[in-house]
Amino acid sequence: MTTDATRLRCNICGGESFVDMPERPKVRCAGCGSLERTRVCALRLQGDLAPRPGAHVLHFAPERGLSRFLRDLSQGNYRAVDIAPENYPGLGVEPFDLCRDVFSLPEATYDVIVMNHVLEHIECNYSAVLLRLARALTDEGVLMFSVPVEGEEFRDNIALGTDAEKARRFGAFRHYRNFGRAFIGQTLGMLFDMPSDYDLTRYATEAQLREAAIRPHHWRKVTGASVFAVRRRDVRV
Repeated sequence: MTTDATRLRCNICGGESFVDMPERPKVRCAGCGSLERTRVCALRLQGDLAPRPGAHVLHFAPERGLSRFLRDLSQGNYRAVDIAPENYPGLGVEPFDLCRDVFSLPEATYDVIVMNHVLEHIECNYSAVLLRLARALTDEGVLMFSVPVEGEEFRDNIALGTDAEKARRFGAFRHYRNFGRAFIGQTLGMLFDMPSDYDLTRYATEAQLREAAIRPHHWRKVTGASVFAVRRRDVRV
């Protein structure tokens, strides 16, 4: 595991101060607010998935630090969207409902689409959303997304009810689904041609991962910090 001697440095903003979250020591960058999954996104976009300058970027539920990073990357071709844009003051976020508006996205347009921990919240077919996002990619474009992974079992439950009733059933953050570790192949792997295993050390050195405060338990197994990267040609259906 990471030792006290390890120098931590956020690969998004360069900050060297990290704060604790419940049961997760030193995981949130005090400078830009990044978490492990956002730093994994940045590592790959700084490395094996580095897009061309001026790439067209679509960013869902934009994290503050990653938003700035992607804006610089895109050189003016950045678009941030969310169903509740008021939650992202100062980031120029457009209103966008994935269940209603995803079909309006232009095809073969975006070089990078980023969507971290969004699919668990939408009250519609997540497979249709992912496949339509893939159609919005250019031939060499990449869709990067992460999902909650708690335990082994997959759960998916969209229900009728008031907002308060849904909060009681699915928690304050309305997690309607969980992508269990044992069923990634039977869920996401049915949509996209993806590696059968997850190994971050294919794309970054252990030293880079440690420095970015990405702990070893995220390196070689699927967790909530895992970032999947797929292209149009990876669609299986």
